[in-house]
Amino acid sequence: MAGLHGRSLLDFAYLPGDLAEDGRAEQYALLRAALDAHPDLPVRLIAGDHDRQHGTMTDFDALFAAIAGSRRGGGHAARRHDLPRPRDPAPVTQSYYAETIAGVRCLFLDMISAGYGEKGFGLDFRLGPCQLAWLGEELAQAEREGLPCAVFAHTYPDDLCVPDEREALAGLIRHHGVRLVEMGHTHYNELAPDGRTLYAAARSVGQNEDGSVGYAVAAIDGPVTSWRFKPLDRALPFVMITSPADRRLATAPSTPPTARSRCAPSCCRRGRRTRGAAICASMAARPTRWCRTGPARSTPASPGGRARTASPSR
Repeated sequence: MAGLHGRSLLDFAYLPGDLAEDGRAEQYALLRAALDAHPDLPVRLIAGDHDRQHGTMTDFDALFAAIAGSRRGGGHAARRHDLPRPRDPAPVTQSYYAETIAGVRCLFLDMISAGYGEKGFGLDFRLGPCQLAWLGEELAQAEREGLPCAVFAHTYPDDLCVPDEREALAGLIRHHGVRLVEMGHTHYNELAPDGRTLYAAARSVGQNEDGSVGYAVAAIDGPVTSWRFKPLDRALPFVMITSPADRRLATAPSTPPTARSRCAPSCCRRGRRTRGAAICASMAARPTRWCRTGPARSTPASPGGRARTASPSR
């Protein structure tokens, strides 16, 4: 992925939570050492339930401050909120943030910090009222500015523990026409398009029934949202065509289609960047996961833009 970014073929690598088995400092040290080997690779990260396995997120908060707060991480800071938590009334640190990348408004959610999930208690995914209000404002502003949106979350809206939050998050995504919701948590390859939004998760661990570990490449390129998985045990080249759309993921176009393909670094020529296109890779640290579409592009893009990201899986 670092090589793709060096060729301007990838906008960022996305780590979708579960960055350590138990959320311990010594485990995050392994991840930081791996990232330090590629200091120029932009990284965006969020928390997963494994990052709170021992009932606190102190070590994750330190990781977030070091990586997300750095230039490579976008310079983002956590927020402190007083949430309605009868079990623990102290202010809660939440690590959600937003950023426009290659003409796409990217919104990174924290489904973990507001909950009580830990070993012996189980999963407890929550957003909290402050984050929900913020998300609604961000999506409305992006819509006014004509920016396509991608949401990066650890799991599906339906996995939230509070019914009102489930309905609110799913409603915001639907109402504002979010193009992509890139997730972690399941550690299986999952694609769930609803005709407007593509919900996607990448296989983050090797599994007998599903195949070897790898990363996903996702792209928003003009009116087309694309996604493809790259197993680590398969050699290059790796090709992802973003126009015409994969018919399984196609939606009714709102703008004229663009012509463009993405191929392995060894066989592509550079095209110009346009507004509203992003490419990301999704990887996991247990392993990590990245979100964003395909590697390289072989034809110039037409107006409509693209954004590229990568997300590691665990």
